[in-house]
Amino acid sequence: MRSALGIGLTGWALSGLPGPSGARVARAEPMPLTSSRTVAGVDWSKLDKRVRGRVFLANDTEYATAKQIFNTRFDDEKPTAVVQIDTVDDVAAAIAFAAENELVLATRAGGHSYVGASSATGAMIIDLRKLSGVTYRDGEAVVAPGMTLNAVYRELDRFGQTIPTGMCPMVGIAGLTLGGGLGFESRRYGLTCDRLAAATMVLPDGTVTEVSATSRPDLFWAIRGGGAQLGVVTSLTYRTCPATPKDVVQLAFPGELAAQVIAGWSTWLSTADPGEWACVSVDADGKGGLKCWMQLVSPAKEGVRAAVELMAATAKPLNVEYRSLNHMDTVMYLAGGNATQPRANFTCGSDVVTELSADAIAAIIEAITAHSRAGGTGWVQINTLDGAVRDTLLDDTAFPWREHAALVEWGNYQQIPHEQAAAWIAEAHGLIAPYSAGAYVNYLESGDPVERYYAHNYPRLAAIRRKVDPQNRIHTVLVG
Repeated sequence: MRSALGIGLTGWALSGLPGPSGARVARAEPMPLTSSRTVAGVDWSKLDKRVRGRVFLANDTEYATAKQIFNTRFDDEKPTAVVQIDTVDDVAAAIAFAAENELVLATRAGGHSYVGASSATGAMIIDLRKLSGVTYRDGEAVVAPGMTLNAVYRELDRFGQTIPTGMCPMVGIAGLTLGGGLGFESRRYGLTCDRLAAATMVLPDGTVTEVSATSRPDLFWAIRGGGAQLGVVTSLTYRTCPATPKDVVQLAFPGELAAQVIAGWSTWLSTADPGEWACVSVDADGKGGLKCWMQLVSPAKEGVRAAVELMAATAKPLNVEYRSLNHMDTVMYLAGGNATQPRANFTCGSDVVTELSADAIAAIIEAITAHSRAGGTGWVQINTLDGAVRDTLLDDTAFPWREHAALVEWGNYQQIPHEQAAAWIAEAHGLIAPYSAGAYVNYLESGDPVERYYAHNYPRLAAIRRKVDPQNRIHTVLVG
């Protein structure tokens, strides 16, 4: 989901994770159990006793709040229970309990799932948000799964370091990484999952395992782009990169030149330095018209030159705004100026195009124009898949889109009803179908075939899932 504009040791004590000495911080006494914790044949009092965190059931007063995720469209979902995790040990206990009672599982970290997977009716939700903290040493950062992107940026910035992630500040680092992770540093440093060096996971049978290139390499391959369908990640280790100042240039173009701008942007990318990044947005005004704009991010002092080259390849802009910012100010600007965002109702989807041909661009423009004429006020945002994204070999990770031109995101943000938004996105998929290779799993849509998100990697991923989750304990909305 695009940002509001378009697009050491810390935290361990509060999270209940082990500190540097391995000791755990004492927690408050558990909440009193309700009079009856036996629901639908499951004795939830046993789980209450096993975990340090809290178990919320439908008859608990705090259940409605506990099950909320970012998208208000899923407020009526009814998970079987929400297990609020205090410690890593809680995760293993909760998963073992789910296996014993044949319960379906879903995980919540950031809670931004496009299909509401982290509040799914009938699933036991494992809420990881209290597992927070970042440690940094010698070019590697160990990150807890409850951290948001903004929190990770801030903690690593203290050491002059970062990792390439997205721009929406409240998105969870774990979910973003497992699905791939695109952002303004992707052309230079690759996907978020490309920087992942190791992880700790709890598998659906309750087994805790270390995952890396040398320990469970099958799982290490799968969690880099395969999504959250193999277990619960409790720790992620990344290779970091320098956090450097940036120039940020925002350019607005005439809407009627949107096709020309997209084509020129694609041409500019073919010769642009990997440290330079830009995305294109085309917004529907609800009256049949379009608004076209870009955000360009470059190394400090290179923004004016890069913008001139980009304009030469595209069109004369209506307006240009230039900023020279330090790393964290860049992050905050791209996030819309805030570290938090209010909950909202949104409907989104995506396509991955192999080539931004003239016909593919025409289909994109036709889709967003038709939406505008029908009173829609959504957008299409196009992000590049070139640069360092292609440095990782096609079969080295589960992320399948290493030889493709761009990710096309279709979106509506609460101005129109979900049904209208979903119908338009379906029409957009139809228009771009001749040029679409599939979709991005972090922009998941309900009822899609699994192959749409994993392409040639699906058979290998499916085989790994059958091995680690033969009972299909992990919730999914995909078909197949």
